[in-house]
Amino acid sequence: MPKEPSLQFSVMCLDLVEEERKPPTLQYLFYELPFPHLPFRMDRFHVINCWANGEGSYKQAVKILKPDRSTLFIETGEQTFSLENAFTPQLMINVFADLEFQEEGHYWIQNFLNSKLVVEYPLTVRLVEGEKKETSQAAGEQTKKQAPTPPQKKTPPSPPLSPHTDEWNIPH
Repeated sequence: MPKEPSLQFSVMCLDLVEEERKPPTLQYLFYELPFPHLPFRMDRFHVINCWANGEGSYKQAVKILKPDRSTLFIETGEQTFSLENAFTPQLMINVFADLEFQEEGHYWIQNFLNSKLVVEYPLTVRLVEGEKKETSQAAGEQTKKQAPTPPQKKTPPSPPLSPHTDEWNIPH
């Protein structure tokens, strides 16, 4: 009887580069999606699964649930793959394209092997803090008239965000 594989890793990334005779380069790994507004439409993102330490033919599926944790957001359907031996893993690249996120919260990435749930983890969708304040301030200004505010002292401009901050730009 063939040995069932284990999920060596499952990661989300915004892009990947594939070169002939080289493993793919995953770009912009993430665990959350900070959006400037909702609803927000994304061009694409990837869920990369690596199955290893098994032999035989199998079926994987990836599902993403909405924050209520019961409504299906999107799924891949079953995808067949084979492992020739326990020492050669199989990389499964799943592309989710043209998705519209309607609400903030924790979406759930679920990975299945032969229809059995193997692992699930959260994908946090949130509004960028500065955007929340601007949106709520603009709404407040439209609904009620306020007295003019006294001039404020100008603050120096902020330095550009470093690549290590959580506030990064998502491709539209």
